[in-house]
Amino acid sequence: MKFFTFFKHKLIENVRCLYLINFNYRYKSNMHRYRLSKNTKSKVVINFEMKELKRHWGCYPLQYFNHDFYLKDCTLSIEEMKQFIPSYYFYRIIFPQYDDSKALLNIVEDKIVMDVLFDGMNFPTASVIAKKKTHYIFNSKGISLNNNSFAELLSFSHSAKLFIKPANGRGGSGILIAKKQDGIYKIKDSDLELNFNYVSKLKGDFVIEEAITQHLDIAAVYAHSVNTLRVITKRNAQGQVEIIATTLRMGSKGSEIDNTSAGGLVIGVDLLTGCAFRDYATHEYGLERFYEHPDSGFKFKDLAIPNWLNIHNEILELANKNIIMNLTGWDIAITHDGIVVIEINTLFGIDGLQSALGGLEKKFSENRTVKM
Repeated sequence: MKFFTFFKHKLIENVRCLYLINFNYRYKSNMHRYRLSKNTKSKVVINFEMKELKRHWGCYPLQYFNHDFYLKDCTLSIEEMKQFIPSYYFYRIIFPQYDDSKALLNIVEDKIVMDVLFDGMNFPTASVIAKKKTHYIFNSKGISLNNNSFAELLSFSHSAKLFIKPANGRGGSGILIAKKQDGIYKIKDSDLELNFNYVSKLKGDFVIEEAITQHLDIAAVYAHSVNTLRVITKRNAQGQVEIIATTLRMGSKGSEIDNTSAGGLVIGVDLLTGCAFRDYATHEYGLERFYEHPDSGFKFKDLAIPNWLNIHNEILELANKNIIMNLTGWDIAITHDGIVVIEINTLFGIDGLQSALGGLEKKFSENRTVKM
């Protein structure tokens, strides 16, 4: 690597670390958890392991605190720790070898654009009944709505629940939920009615989706949220796609969204069988293990994704159609009629994946061409 590029990465990485540790709530929480812990390894061991990880990856090992490697309860060897890819290295070094994330963000991270994209590729998707773009509200066909036509649209919906999602929202943030009560949709935890005036006053762009009825086997894990597969596909040198990692994400504590960043749980899925990769789920960060769901009591050792072989093959077919992306995180809901594509992601959460599956360095061994 040229000296300038090396210096640039070092500068960016240092600034990023300082920012995350001091201002990002998740990383601040990780460091706070470390400082309060009374069950840590000795300082000699911690310093040795951190130096080894920094030497291996060339950047500050924030993953050491993300996954609580400093705890005495951590049974991983230093070689196993090295398999955990630092998020900086993944997004700055590995990901750009597949795609230009900045160019893709305006496409796949905008739910309005993504809905049009999915429609063009004939993907099975959730039913988007309306979209708010700037000052206008449209139906799914792009026809502008007014107060009366929007009310009529809602009256035709048989869904018990609607999700109002920010077009550029990530991690489940900003999602509003409207539930049907006596034929009227009301915003959860308020007396406000979902109507044309309410949507018009929302700041930003939004999509309104009908709720998905998930497969009973998946609802048995946790019924309050639609529990989704996070499936990572990678296009190889021959242009063919393979699935390299899959997790099941689920809500907890009554939450109606499954995002791990919103406190949900995640469990790895074995790619060959569709069964639990481990007999426990975790949070996105830390070592805490859940052998059964704290709300439903579902035993994670019994997890089996229904119709896994068909789902596996269908996702591969969709991924091969998606020629605009080579490394993709798919959010997939499972229904009795098949799969539903919720969204696709470029920033698909390497930390959460590794919490559920262990280190993923070997999945990208061909991309370790850059030394920092």
